[in-house]
Amino acid sequence: MAKTVFAQMGHKLARYRGRWLEELRASLAEKDREIIQLSRAQLRAKIKATARPPIGNGVGKKSSWTEMALIENEISKKQRFIPVRDLTQRAGQALIELKPCWMMSPLAVAQYVPKGSIQFDLCIIDEASQMPPESAIGALLRCSQAVVVGDTNQLPPSNFFKSVIEDEEADEDEAVLNESVLEMANGAFRPARRLRWHYRSRHSGLIKFSNRLVYEDALIVFPSPTEAMARMGVEFRSVKGRYKAGTNPIEAKLMIDAIVEFMQTDPDRSLGVVTLNQKQRDLIIEEFEYAIANNRSVQRYVESWKDRNDGLEEFFIKNLENVQGDERDVIYIGTVYGTEEPGARVMQRFGPINGLAMGLPESGG
Repeated sequence: MAKTVFAQMGHKLARYRGRWLEELRASLAEKDREIIQLSRAQLRAKIKATARPPIGNGVGKKSSWTEMALIENEISKKQRFIPVRDLTQRAGQALIELKPCWMMSPLAVAQYVPKGSIQFDLCIIDEASQMPPESAIGALLRCSQAVVVGDTNQLPPSNFFKSVIEDEEADEDEAVLNESVLEMANGAFRPARRLRWHYRSRHSGLIKFSNRLVYEDALIVFPSPTEAMARMGVEFRSVKGRYKAGTNPIEAKLMIDAIVEFMQTDPDRSLGVVTLNQKQRDLIIEEFEYAIANNRSVQRYVESWKDRNDGLEEFFIKNLENVQGDERDVIYIGTVYGTEEPGARVMQRFGPINGLAMGLPESGG
């Protein structure tokens, strides 16, 4: 029966020209984008229409003004604005009515929202595997309910940069903290909900390793029409490099060559570069700046991707701790670590990765 159904569907699809189907697909995608934009406009209009910000005090000394009276006075100014912290302290309820959803970092919460000035109904902590508990306390104290979202198999919070500042010779293996706010939430909140759909990777090979060894094949990976394309999936390039004092110059040189070649031959695809430690990142950044000093085509590539898609896919060179969440058409990953001499033993010191039980950073597109 299934074969018969598929045969009938194929026979019907064969009646339509591919160009016409592609036009329909493009039209549907465009209408979908329009619906998204209209939904945003509708939500903004609804919030504006239903907002009832308190008028507050608008008489006497300006230092005593509050709520909408204070906001309207600030809007009329061209200079000498009051500090943001004072504004949220004195006009917090009006601000919440006008802008009910705030996106802030933990540092911004502490800096701009004085304790007791604003109480949020809901606090959502995203990428919680990267946030130490002490960084989340300020936001949690200012809300009535919390949703903590993250992946316990991703890198835990790192104090790597602090270690480097205090001691440049510090062992990177000591730069991983034991607990994130996500781990604390998993122990305190019930039930924990697991999201299983994996949507980021455009090729199953990008997530296959992590799905098998990290997520126990629990992720639902959607089929891709690009599985057989040569430019898609995972490609391994062996490098006979040498690792010493945190860097691998041979690998860095080959990566620079690959980056320059990519930018010259494939300018319509975005690119990101990831290293497994900070010293190798710094080395590649230095070598890259030297390599492109007189290379106009590579310079045009970098500048072009700063503008495309509002800069969301501009070229980057990052170390592992800073790369989670980035998506590019192609990502080069330098493993960095290896032997110091031919035939020598590879030391099992892999920086922050040693602090993971079994996790990996999420695969990009």
